[in-house]
Amino acid sequence: MSRLFILFFVFFVQLSWAQTDTDIKLADHYYTQGEFEKAKGYYEGIYNTNPNKIYLNRLLECLIATDEEKKAEKILKKAVSKDPSNLVLQFQFADFYEQQGTAVKAKKIYENLLSDHITSPSTGIALFNSFLSLSKIDLATRALENSKKKFKNYPFHFQEADLYAQTNNKEAMVQTYMQLLETHDYYDKSVKKALLRRLDLSKEQAPDFLLLKKELFGLAQKVNSSVVFSELLIWLYMQVDNFAGVYNQVVAVDLRSKANGMRLYSFAKTCSENKDFSTALKAFQEAKDMTSNSDLKFMCLKGLLHVGYIQITEIKRYTREELDNVLMNYELALQTIGPITSRTLSVLMEYAEILAYYASEKEKALELLIKTYESRSLTDIMKAEVKMLRADIELLKGNVWDAALLYMQISEDFNFEIIGNRAKFKNARIFYYEGEFEFAQSQLDVLKQSTSKLLSNDALDLSIMITDNYGLDSNYIAMAWFSKADLYIEQLQFLEAFSLFDSIQVNYPFHSLADEILYKRAHAMSLNGEWNQAIGFYDDIIKFHESDILADDAMFKAAELVETKLNNADNALERYKKLLISHPGSLYAHEARKRVRLLRGEELKPEDEF
Repeated sequence: MSRLFILFFVFFVQLSWAQTDTDIKLADHYYTQGEFEKAKGYYEGIYNTNPNKIYLNRLLECLIATDEEKKAEKILKKAVSKDPSNLVLQFQFADFYEQQGTAVKAKKIYENLLSDHITSPSTGIALFNSFLSLSKIDLATRALENSKKKFKNYPFHFQEADLYAQTNNKEAMVQTYMQLLETHDYYDKSVKKALLRRLDLSKEQAPDFLLLKKELFGLAQKVNSSVVFSELLIWLYMQVDNFAGVYNQVVAVDLRSKANGMRLYSFAKTCSENKDFSTALKAFQEAKDMTSNSDLKFMCLKGLLHVGYIQITEIKRYTREELDNVLMNYELALQTIGPITSRTLSVLMEYAEILAYYASEKEKALELLIKTYESRSLTDIMKAEVKMLRADIELLKGNVWDAALLYMQISEDFNFEIIGNRAKFKNARIFYYEGEFEFAQSQLDVLKQSTSKLLSNDALDLSIMITDNYGLDSNYIAMAWFSKADLYIEQLQFLEAFSLFDSIQVNYPFHSLADEILYKRAHAMSLNGEWNQAIGFYDDIIKFHESDILADDAMFKAAELVETKLNNADNALERYKKLLISHPGSLYAHEARKRVRLLRGEELKPEDEF
């Protein structure tokens, strides 16, 4: 008997669900067709069974459309009486009265909410936000005042600031945020977000920037003022990358907060990352002198040396005197930090690179690396890195096969590591430089499968270049000259390289290497810090070899130089956009799209990070 009952019950429920589903489909069909009279009956039945917001709204629309406002009022009144704390329903009911021209009834609902709904800070805030979203400023003000009277110890500053923002009273808004921080400085992150949303802080001379700056300077200079205002002032200047303008403030904050140089060190790192090297050097030195922490002293020393390294190797704008000063700083540092360890290796590696590539002291660099290699404090991987730099310098000197031997040793010792594959790629390039194209190609075929995307792309690019330009006797001669010129570039002998490129262009004027030669000329000029000339060669590829394989590479490289070396954001933006339009399938498309968003000042999307 009970089993039969259960079967009947299940059958009945399924039938009801099926019927409801059919009613919903019919109701939605009539509603979308504008047949409100037909839709109304279905929605009424559905709402009685399932009284949710969607069906209530649809039912009310149908009733109003068919001139049944009284019935709509009755249904709304019943819904509100069942759930009087539902603020959305209350405002919907008030809006219904306003739409019907009975503002007195709507006002009564609002007055009841103002007197009865504020039972906690959260309900008061919710009511305030509801009034504010409807631009009912007077009612929002009353909701806020009532909330503040009832809950005197709760900070309603964000709501008060929102109210001032709505009426465009920015000065009062800023002062309200500052009043909050005077007693609750842990809200600093939330205040920063609000200020960025409410104010234009993109330019130092913008009225909003000047307003906030004036307020913060006044507060920071007060006796016994909270350190949060000085920190906020630092943050403000960092929005416009004016690190020098706030340097003294950072020093003061470090001293007042007893950070023992750590805040200043972090600031110095930020300056360095944003390419304000003069302020970075000043901050690293001040932090080093200020701190009593030996580890922090060493970190500041590394920071000082690394800024010099960047100025020489990346910016490439320096005098011989500046180069000598950088070298002297490294030499003094190596005398003070003692034996080479895993902690100090990066200092020595940077020093050796500057010696070999920029100071023409290759022998001294090699002696330093050979001595370093013997250190027992280094791991095997670290020793391999030392050996790799040593091989690079041997190649720079012209000892091609000495370099090849060292690369081979690294690749054999670390056959399954990225550093081993890197060495194998550099060794393959040795054979390419020497005109052993078949053997180089066989090595590159293996490296195309490398787990390192960057390395596999480099191997693929070189392999394609050899395949496309090597084959016939005449091609072999041109290719041999080209690979020799490539070696000269690696050895920083640019005049010799360009002479060989000229020979190829004179003797083989229609050779397929034409775009490759331009690309190598651009690379050589970049190595020499001649950014405009490099961009010119990339632009020639874009102009004369638009359909060739290097066109998108040239477009991206040129845009990158314009952005990072010439600091011309507008020109770089246009170049990245042109790349995306001309070569949407390019391997550079993802990075170019990311750069476009950054240059426009947009936030990166999650997919931009992959």
